[in-house]
Amino acid sequence: MLLAGRGDHPRQGLGGAQSYVVVDISGTEAVAGVDPRTHKAEPLALVPRHGDDDDVLAPQLARLSDGEWVLAVPRKDGRPDRLYRVDRKAGKLVEQGEHEALHAILPARTLIADAKGLDGSGAATEVLVKDAKSWKVQRKVKVPGSLAYASADPASDTVCLATGSSPDVTVHALDLAGGKLTSGPGPKGTDVQGVACSGGTPVAAGVTEASADGEPPAEATLKITATKAGTTITADTGRIEDVQAQDGTSTVAVALAVGDRTEIVEVDTRTGKELRRTELEGAGTLRALRHTDGGWLAYTQDAVSLVDRTTGKERTFGLPGAYVAG
Repeated sequence: MLLAGRGDHPRQGLGGAQSYVVVDISGTEAVAGVDPRTHKAEPLALVPRHGDDDDVLAPQLARLSDGEWVLAVPRKDGRPDRLYRVDRKAGKLVEQGEHEALHAILPARTLIADAKGLDGSGAATEVLVKDAKSWKVQRKVKVPGSLAYASADPASDTVCLATGSSPDVTVHALDLAGGKLTSGPGPKGTDVQGVACSGGTPVAAGVTEASADGEPPAEATLKITATKAGTTITADTGRIEDVQAQDGTSTVAVALAVGDRTEIVEVDTRTGKELRRTELEGAGTLRALRHTDGGWLAYTQDAVSLVDRTTGKERTFGLPGAYVAG
């Protein structure tokens, strides 16, 4: 299997890839493209390695609003990440300079937010608002509380964040263009386990906080409620593995694990109704859920499942290596 890296011939034939992930192939990390139409995942380029790379923190891979992808590789001792652009046509990674350490990359419509908090520490979360083309900082915003979850709305210049930990979670919507921060208390009685950003509104997803008595239900039921802080999706059992909004719509998908089952549940946050539910066949622990034009991609350790948004059917195919980031 050919990998394009430093001095290697570029990998061609990935023009249909709609999603990218970092995988580990026999101890070597590579960026791989995933094409939901052909049901193939193929390696594109090796991730360049240096002696000061951090071997504990995973790299970040993010899709910008213009369709380009960037990769940030952490370095030791708090030094800035190395930033690369994924050159899909040439099949290589092009170094773009540096990126702030421990800052989550949150691409919005015309701006990018870098939210500090990947280490889960700090009394406040620093958000750097950057121009999407130059990556120059336009403003800095302090969000009260340590960062727990964050998501960007690619259809607007808004990012949604959750700070603190259950039961004391605060949900925020940050207008990147104007710097206005709108905050509200998290949902009471819900253990928040993820946040999405739908139409510039936070969607907090979680599970009903455990009760001292009674057996948990075998099947999970979702409840969608509107609050002052946004929308809440609460499952009565299980664990929220991921929550993602479909661009430009009111549809949100929740990856819900109940026992040894994993389900992708789509809901309409506007009407409060469940749209469809798909159980992933033979799925292991879900690593990430991503939206594409071809459907939802549910990544596990060694495979990815495509969930068709129209039929609810799923098809699973292998990754070229073990999932690292995406």
